[in-house]
Amino acid sequence: MHSKGKIINHALGLICKLYNADKNIVLNGVNRKSATIKSKRMFMYYLYYYLEINHLGMKKHFKTLSHPTSIHHVKRFKLEVENNEITKNKFDVFLSKMKNYSIYGGGFYEKRIEMKKLSKLLK
Repeated sequence: MHSKGKIINHALGLICKLYNADKNIVLNGVNRKSATIKSKRMFMYYLYYYLEINHLGMKKHFKTLSHPTSIHHVKRFKLEVENNEITKNKFDVFLSKMKNYSIYGGGFYEKRIEMKKLSKLLK
C-alpha cells in the first residue's frame, strides 16, 4: 500500500475510534446509526478537503456511494463543524492526531496550504 493509502486507512481508523463505529460498516453503507453516519461524514470531509479526493474518487473507498450522496455528506459535515462545538472539537482532535501520524513528515499540511496560496497567486 502506498503512503496515501496508509494515511487514508489510518484516518478511517481514528475516525471510527472517535465515534465508536465499525470500519466495515462505515465503508459498506448498510447502517443508519448516528455513529456510523457521523464517521462516514467526517471521513468524506477529510478525503475531500485534506487529501483532495473528489466526489467521484471517493467511490474507491465506499462500497455503495453515489456522487450526490457524497456531496450531501461533505456539506452536512462542513455545516456541523461550523455550527456544532462538539463536532468541531472532535475534528480538531482528529486533525492533531493525523498531523502526528503524517508519513510525509512534519509540516505536510502547512506546505500543502502554502502551495495552494502560491498557485492562486500564479493564476
